[in-house]
Amino acid sequence: MASEELIVMGRMQLELGRFEDAMKYFELALQNDPQDAVAWGGKGVALISLKKYDEAIGCFETAIKLDPQTAFAWEGKGIALMKLGKYEESLHFFDMALEISPNFRRALENKESALKALGRTKGGTSDGKVD
Repeated sequence: MASEELIVMGRMQLELGRFEDAMKYFELALQNDPQDAVAWGGKGVALISLKKYDEAIGCFETAIKLDPQTAFAWEGKGIALMKLGKYEESLHFFDMALEISPNFRRALENKESALKALGRTKGGTSDGKVD
């Protein structure tokens, strides 16, 4: 099976909540092409879902090195850092994702969550404005 097909299968497994199965597909894609940034990012997403945050960070770092324009890898690293309680550090990665893809709503929402955890949002409003 081609790497692209394996990645699609991995994404489908993620959507179904089958994170171990998703990992298998992303790992097979990486066996085919260890330089595939999307497969590295997909593996990182699966690892976050499995609560393996440090391993996920490593996958996102590899994806970013291979293709610095992979916005979801920047965002993924930010999410993993948030899961580890590193909210301040996560902000840089959400900003990078938004620089690459300004309309990346999920990255903006995650950035707002990190700011809220740091106590840096307007008193509980949901207007998206940040101090």
